[in-house]
Amino acid sequence: MAGIIWSREARQDLDAIFLRLNTESESYSKRWLDDVFKKDRIDPAFSQYGKMGRKVPEIKVANVREIFVAKYRIIYNVRNDEMVEVLAIRHSSKPLSEF
Repeated sequence: MAGIIWSREARQDLDAIFLRLNTESESYSKRWLDDVFKKDRIDPAFSQYGKMGRKVPEIKVANVREIFVAKYRIIYNVRNDEMVEVLAIRHSSKPLSEF
């Protein structure tokens, strides 16, 4: 199984999204956070199948991939067979132009 590193930006994204969702619905925000960390979501994409997620269309780098949790894109870099780095979490309706 691969190790997972969360970049500072990704941790900030996670916190900001959780807090915003929490103002709308405490139960939904907790469920969303649980979904982000569920083994059937994160672990398969980041384990030996790190390249299972789709290539990010806006970024032409083969190792930069994404998986979706609800309306959010979890964007990560496959460093090697044993390490991936979560780069950012973005709402699927917003462009990645600042990335």
